[in-house]
Amino acid sequence: MHEIHHRQTLLGWLGEAGQARLTGAHALVVGCGALGGVIVEWLARAGVGELTLVDRDVVEPSNLHRQVLFTERDARDRVAKAEAAARRVREIAPDVRVHACVEHLGPGNAMELARGAGVIVDGLDNIEGRLVLNDLAVRERIPFVHAAAVAMQGRSLAVLPDGACLRCVFPEMPQPGALETCDTAGVAGPVVGLAGSFAALQAMRVLVGRMDLVDRGLWCADLDRNRFVSVATQRDPACACCVGRKFEFLQASGERTASLCGRGAVQVLPASGARGSVSLERLAARLQAHGRFDRQGDRLHGAINSARNADGVPYELTVFADGRAIVGRCTDRDAALGVYDRFVGG
Repeated sequence: MHEIHHRQTLLGWLGEAGQARLTGAHALVVGCGALGGVIVEWLARAGVGELTLVDRDVVEPSNLHRQVLFTERDARDRVAKAEAAARRVREIAPDVRVHACVEHLGPGNAMELARGAGVIVDGLDNIEGRLVLNDLAVRERIPFVHAAAVAMQGRSLAVLPDGACLRCVFPEMPQPGALETCDTAGVAGPVVGLAGSFAALQAMRVLVGRMDLVDRGLWCADLDRNRFVSVATQRDPACACCVGRKFEFLQASGERTASLCGRGAVQVLPASGARGSVSLERLAARLQAHGRFDRQGDRLHGAINSARNADGVPYELTVFADGRAIVGRCTDRDAALGVYDRFVGG
């Protein structure tokens, strides 16, 4: 037993046998920003032997108030989040085998990224990626710990092979622009810490085989009202995923992005399964804090001062009423997806 883990081995539910199981375990963490950073740090310090870290984004100054793995230097140098997170893990837990994957998780690579993992932990900021992970977890019977945080609310749900899945709780894909994001509603750092820490504990209990201690409800924290609750969940007999065994998000083949030749822009389509049109008025109100956006017929157009390309120039964003968007001053498809997920939602 490593001396660093002595205090946690005194816990009755863990002990030296549980610590040995953590040392031999492998966790996949998808998203290494706010939630993912908290999760990664706790799992690394706990002694999880192998971590695969996936993130498509780079560190920006606006990340630093809540993304605990990163420094101002990382933001200045626009270091890839997965690489910065892996470097931090090596600094605090050099015995952990850590793999940095700077890529967008999707149907084409999810299975390979999860290979050998005993648990999948969600640090994402978009619903489509979460539903891909949910499909994968249900199909392959890999425990999946979902987490989310926005404004003053946090939540977490453990998806286990014999229980409810994410689509039992959230059966419908929301329409583009319907969900608040951290970039439109803000987020308090301590809320991220709470939700991420709870998800990390859930993952640790899964990895040591203490399923009896895993909270099987939808855990919710509302710090506006200082309330904490776990809402009981159960498998929905009508669930298309865990009951119907339909894995539409994992099996989706459509490409969401397309480079617009000669324009220095990328078109982004709504997430697979999204329904309905965007309320451009509501979206304009949410984007006011990030720049001036004007309604032009069936579209909304403006520049996002708080999100900039590699040359330091604000991205342009045009959102159409059908949920389609064009991210201007951009040639990187993953960056365009990130802008869409952060500011439109999806």
